[in-house]
Amino acid sequence: MYEASKILSRAERLRGEARIVFQYFLDNISVGDLRAIQELKRKGVEDPLRVMIRLVLDGLLEKRGDVFNLPRPVRCLIEEKGPIRLKP
Repeated sequence: MYEASKILSRAERLRGEARIVFQYFLDNISVGDLRAIQELKRKGVEDPLRVMIRLVLDGLLEKRGDVFNLPRPVRCLIEEKGPIRLKP
């Protein structure tokens, strides 16, 4: 739970497209790269793959094969407590 809180605390500081992408994954948890790119472009994200890779490098997303996921601690927290929204 502590690790999930640390990740979410860092995510709260995201702005712009990075925030949109992270919230998308909070809503969807795990999404194939092609689908995520398509849906995020519809949400106005210009280069979703670049943003998703940046979030992976920052430890805010994970990538396994062709699928991007929230980090395991955050997935477990959502399973335990239910949906999470970033504070405005």
